[in-house]
Amino acid sequence: MASPSFDFEQVTRVTAGAIGEPGKRAFYLQLRAAGELVSLAMEKDQLRAMTERLQEVFSRVAVPPAGAVPNMALEEPIAPLWRVGFITLTYSQDEKTFEVSLVELVEEGAQPATGHFQASLAQMQALASHAAGIISAGRPPCPMCGGPVDHDGGVCPRLNGHH
Repeated sequence: MASPSFDFEQVTRVTAGAIGEPGKRAFYLQLRAAGELVSLAMEKDQLRAMTERLQEVFSRVAVPPAGAVPNMALEEPIAPLWRVGFITLTYSQDEKTFEVSLVELVEEGAQPATGHFQASLAQMQALASHAAGIISAGRPPCPMCGGPVDHDGGVCPRLNGHH
């Protein structure tokens, strides 16, 4: 059965969050529009890449100072509609809005669901700031390979078996 797709003209809320202990956390992107709440599962690296991309855009455009950050906690129930495979971010300088397109991660040959929403510059600033905190709250990266420091109980692959 195909997952449902969605298309929101303008979200009233966009946030991200993680649930669980560092190393075993599940990451989510959450949107609210017209009374509808959508949660999507995603990888930490996807959240990191999206945050870095947003920060890159902010460094190139005239960004007003961030106002008071809204409550960015995930809303219950957190039941992911589907898992994110691809994310595309586009910024409109004229409208000062972001257009975000999402494609579901599916088995080869299956038809992915898609998601689309628009969010304001201020909403995406709050998301980037909040997401950066979520990412840094996890396990620190290994200085040699960039993976999590405890390597899930193993040793760094760069050490090639040497201690």
